[in-house]
Amino acid sequence: MRARVLLVVAVFVLSGCAIGQPAPAPSKSPASTSAAPTTSAPVDSPSASPSATPTSPKPTPSPVKTTAKPVVPSAAGALNVTKYGQAHFASPTGRIWCAMDEDGVLCHFPKGMNMTKVPKSDVVCPGEGLDVTGVNASDEVGYFCSGGVESLPQTNGEYVDWWKPTKWASVKYDGWTLATLPYGKKLKLGDFLCASASTGIICGNGATGQGFAVALAGVTLIE
Repeated sequence: MRARVLLVVAVFVLSGCAIGQPAPAPSKSPASTSAAPTTSAPVDSPSASPSATPTSPKPTPSPVKTTAKPVVPSAAGALNVTKYGQAHFASPTGRIWCAMDEDGVLCHFPKGMNMTKVPKSDVVCPGEGLDVTGVNASDEVGYFCSGGVESLPQTNGEYVDWWKPTKWASVKYDGWTLATLPYGKKLKLGDFLCASASTGIICGNGATGQGFAVALAGVTLIE
């Protein structure tokens, strides 16, 4: 099923074979590096007391706890920005830049992201001489290529009218002042939702449950 093209393609210079369109089969491989790093509880070690005997009970190691696979955020508690048509925002650090409209949502990779499991440009946009720079969700999920980000969520730019009434913080990044989606906050635009956390940004299609998580640790596709 061919995904619909996001309206933001007019603002971002993107490969025509990428944005709003699922990547070829290799991009549907098992999820990339998780946006939420795995954590574990400390493992207790037995006491080494000289008085201990072979029959002394030994502590049982604590089970390793893993973080569940990310899911598309729910609409509960989300700020509905559908009336604005489009919404651009940055993560609170300024590293991740995202855009939403009624046809889909995309996020550009943060600088320094682990690209190990991101498909190469000859798979996502063969023959176009562009780099794979982000991930998007519309009818399906995939990666996209671009020649660079031509529009950022600058506080004095387009597509941040949704942000101005919120009085939420901005962030200075690479010489720009960007509108941010604070940690713990969510946006809803049409069927699409995004949530911000210290572990990264999670976005997706609330109707299909498909989406993605993006962070410095890498990308996880939610399919």
